[in-house]
Amino acid sequence: MLTKKTKIFIIVIIALIGLLTFLEASEPEPINWFPSYAKTDKIPLGTFVSYNMIKETFNKSILKDINQPPYEFLLDNDTISGTYFFVNGSINFDEAELDRILNWVEKGNTLFVSSKSISDKLLDTLSIKTDNLVFLDDISTQPMVELVNKNLKVDKPYHYDRDTYNPYFSEIDTTNTTVLGLTQLYNDTLQIKDPKLNYIKQPFGEGEILLHSFPEAFGNYFMLTDNNYEYTQNLLSYIDFKKDILWDNHYKSGKTFYSSPLFFLLQNRYLKWAYYILLIGVLLFVIFEGKRKQRSIPIITPLKNQTLAFTRTISAMYFEKEKHKEIVEKQNLLFLDYVHHDLRIPTNTLDEKTLLDISARSNNDYEDTKTLFTYFEELSRKKLITKEELMRLYNMISEFKSKS
Repeated sequence: MLTKKTKIFIIVIIALIGLLTFLEASEPEPINWFPSYAKTDKIPLGTFVSYNMIKETFNKSILKDINQPPYEFLLDNDTISGTYFFVNGSINFDEAELDRILNWVEKGNTLFVSSKSISDKLLDTLSIKTDNLVFLDDISTQPMVELVNKNLKVDKPYHYDRDTYNPYFSEIDTTNTTVLGLTQLYNDTLQIKDPKLNYIKQPFGEGEILLHSFPEAFGNYFMLTDNNYEYTQNLLSYIDFKKDILWDNHYKSGKTFYSSPLFFLLQNRYLKWAYYILLIGVLLFVIFEGKRKQRSIPIITPLKNQTLAFTRTISAMYFEKEKHKEIVEKQNLLFLDYVHHDLRIPTNTLDEKTLLDISARSNNDYEDTKTLFTYFEELSRKKLITKEELMRLYNMISEFKSKS
């Protein structure tokens, strides 16, 4: 039976949960700025818009999703031709993977990488170094970007109005590298006065490599802000869309698909809080319902082992009635049982070998062991046994066992 205080406590808890649920549900959902770059994500830094723009603008059949690591894909499809397209916050190929990609590019294919962090091994191969744009007199790090081709250049550079990390290519192989795009941090005016390289092209064998250090250009937020989508469209004009576009889904910070039903449940605010309330309700039910039905478990005192007391009582009766002969016989049987079970030695035949085994396993001298068994034999032949002889036997047995 619940007390009045318990009922009041439960009502207060339920009211607090309801209030918290209402406040959480009525608040605007915060914007998720996680740099996912996954084609299925509609968050600001997902690539849902750019992926579908490519899909709708060009032939759908040329855009192919690659969910395998590049090494595995090219191992099984080394004859495929086109552009391997990587967009993510970080692209780090290991040595074996990079070698396979470059071998594929040498055959006349294109590698496109748009990332803030590009594999050091790839940069070293192309004799390229990177640095980061920083304003010493301003904490703002909003980039402006533009392309250098006069046919693609606009009057004002495209502005990304979010503070972000801004890498650029500080050193290049000038004899082999073509500059395609520039960047600079925003400083109150939409003009690039101190340009830094952020989009370059370099031939490699019969193919070419395009490196771009501003992957936000493919993000949903940039694409849907003003006319920024034009910049993304124009930088893609350096890619041959007559060949396949291999869109990488492996090097992505976000997942392209979710297999857990719980993910879909927690993605929806109302379903998420309904799930939380259900868990809290179950917890409260377990606490209060379990407390109401719980019964104390009685302590049962275990039965005492009376064997020792019984043995002492019987032995005292034998001793008081001076039945020394019977006591010796019992002692003999008990001692043989001790040798058989504790020392693991058969007692069917007590010859010299058996006595040697008994003395060895009990840590007693052979002579002491032989004396004890000889004394047992002497007493067994006697009809009357004195109290002193019985005590001597007891002391010999005790001394023998103390050394075991």
